[in-house]
Amino acid sequence: MKHTNWDDLRLLLLIVQEGALRSAARKAGLSPATLSRRLDDLEEALGQKVVERFQGGCVPTAFGAGIIAWAGQMGEIALEIERTRDRQDAHAASGIVRINTDEWLSYFLTTRFARFHDRYPNVEVEIVTSHRPYSLAQREADIAIRPFRPEQLDLVTRRLGTLSFGLYCSRALAARHADALAQQDWASLPFVGFDEPRAEFQSDRWLRALPGARAPWMRCSYGLGILDGVAHGAGLGVLATFLATDQENLVAAIPHIPELDQDIWLSMHSGLRTSARIRAVVDFMGEVFGEYRQADSRPIADG
Repeated sequence: MKHTNWDDLRLLLLIVQEGALRSAARKAGLSPATLSRRLDDLEEALGQKVVERFQGGCVPTAFGAGIIAWAGQMGEIALEIERTRDRQDAHAASGIVRINTDEWLSYFLTTRFARFHDRYPNVEVEIVTSHRPYSLAQREADIAIRPFRPEQLDLVTRRLGTLSFGLYCSRALAARHADALAQQDWASLPFVGFDEPRAEFQSDRWLRALPGARAPWMRCSYGLGILDGVAHGAGLGVLATFLATDQENLVAAIPHIPELDQDIWLSMHSGLRTSARIRAVVDFMGEVFGEYRQADSRPIADG
């Protein structure tokens, strides 16, 4: 049997977890052809097939099931080695911290982390933006910031605050449609929102339910596109209210929409709680969220 590449075993675990090559390739950041080739290499090294590939997905062979069980144990051992290293290095905050969050919170963090680097120059931060939560157990990320509390038992969670939303437009649009805004004559106003695949987002459902409001004429696949459209006068849009303090050009048509409030939770694997680099980032995020809980304009309000 040829030498087995541990990275290929990790990809095998991902294929089994996802159940299909295409979705596993997307999650791994590889093309389906590359992932298929890596699976071929693994099977050649092992001398037997580990999965049967069907049009509807991938199913482990009897031989593959045993390999997968061993690979899973190896993955846990590798994670424990990393956690042990982090505990031993707890006196020195250094290394990379990978944070997974959604779009609005990603913007919130990236615009407030400059002074973190001044305080911890040896800690590097990677902020990975996605609608899909990354797996903390598999170390796809070290920390997750999400508008829900995870239920996994091996995670440490902390409530950071409540993200609130409002309906905004640019100053130029507010001046141009002053009467309609004062009367909340939504039928006379233009709107910016999400595109059809994201029309079921809670904020877009609220926007489309405004009495008499027309469907957004400008539709975006991402939140910051809505921000850009609103800030440049394309229409009214639902935005996270902390943006009001960052964007002087924004005017609130409805400053706070209570039904869109989202509790924000930080979570991390329990094995990382003693890591100096993780602790540094967690404490800093608690600090910046705390500052905004106390803000008069309630960009992030304490519950």
